[in-house]
Amino acid sequence: MFFLEQSREQGSTRPFDLRDRGLLLADGIFDTSLIVQGDMILREAHVDRLIADATALGIVISRQKINNLIDQTLTEDHHGVLRITVTSGPAERWGMNTQRIQPTVLLNFSALNVKYESRPISLQVTSIQRNSTSITSRHKTLAYTDNIAAFRAARDEGYDDALFLNNCGNICCTTTGNIFLNFGKYWATAPTSEGVLPGVMRQWVMEIASSIGIELKVMRIPEINLKFVESAFITNSVRLVTPISKINELELQPQLPTGLEHNVMKLIEVK
Repeated sequence: MFFLEQSREQGSTRPFDLRDRGLLLADGIFDTSLIVQGDMILREAHVDRLIADATALGIVISRQKINNLIDQTLTEDHHGVLRITVTSGPAERWGMNTQRIQPTVLLNFSALNVKYESRPISLQVTSIQRNSTSITSRHKTLAYTDNIAAFRAARDEGYDDALFLNNCGNICCTTTGNIFLNFGKYWATAPTSEGVLPGVMRQWVMEIASSIGIELKVMRIPEINLKFVESAFITNSVRLVTPISKINELELQPQLPTGLEHNVMKLIEVK
């Protein structure tokens, strides 16, 4: 027997199999993307990452099915954020029957006034460590407890977000995106081997960096090197590129590399 209690907000309740492993075991992945006039920004990269993450968890989902669902969901009137969630589907008790029947796919669109704003944010280094060997660090799974806890703690202390170090004490990412740090003549970001999620916007910045005169290094960055940072920014697929004004008590120049903001504006330019 199952009992389901859900929000009574109009339109929020849908039929759902309560044996779903995504619900019970966080056995699933998700992707969040920005939608402008019905178009998913960097769509191919988002679908690629979604398929790769599903494959890493042993979830079989076809690219064609994902693309068909996106096409069925979006129209030119859509401006906002699309979240795609894929779970391994319903199964009987863990350890007794792990046969996977069919993945569960959920698409949820949230309307948003798409307007790029590079308002600087502050970061607090969290005591929660990122596990560089964990699949949940390198893939966008539903296991987001550490991110939520770190984010809440940072906000309680008056910061906008939290910065993760990994279990070796090296800089990784924030709870909501990848981080790029400026050390004077060059910029640096941590490799995925440090427990970093390969973000879609992270990859985009890495691809255009040389064309706009950014010398970018993918390297291990020990926490002690923070004292040499002059400026920094984070990337994610909703806020795109955001400058950082402060990390703990370290004040930074809240500015983006020359040419980067212009390219971001072109990326979301209304057609």
